[in-house]
Amino acid sequence: MYMPSGCVLGVGDVLAQQLVEKKGLDGHNYARTARQSVFGVIFVGPVVITWYKLLERIYKGRGKLAPLCKVATDQALFAPFIVSCFISYVAFGNGRTVPEVKSQLKAVFPPVQLFNFYILPLYYRPVVINIVSVFWNTYLSWKTNNPTDQKVFKWGLAR
Repeated sequence: MYMPSGCVLGVGDVLAQQLVEKKGLDGHNYARTARQSVFGVIFVGPVVITWYKLLERIYKGRGKLAPLCKVATDQALFAPFIVSCFISYVAFGNGRTVPEVKSQLKAVFPPVQLFNFYILPLYYRPVVINIVSVFWNTYLSWKTNNPTDQKVFKWGLAR
């Protein structure tokens, strides 16, 4: 069940290296792709599924407001947590310092989560978020692995 998260992070890194960074196959950093995939399998997958189950228990039976409550809770608590974990994992893996890592944080996509919580059953939510995450992870992989851009994100809007 956690493999899709590993695949999504891996695909995001491959797209970042090939389409954005234009490294080509000879310049591709396979170890970097493997690290991102492993992080998806051992951390992101289990944490996301556990989070969705928790949200479902907390906001079960609250009618039309439940999805709004889930999105608000997700964006206020979980998005900063999971993005911070990812950025920290990549940045520390690239030898960045604590002050450099602190300067690289941002929250992510409330509209997708609104759709996710209003329309989709619990068991489809990780699939949808993983599809959207391919694009987000491509961006994150590119920006967090860019040694010339030490201030990638700020809380609020990305540059």
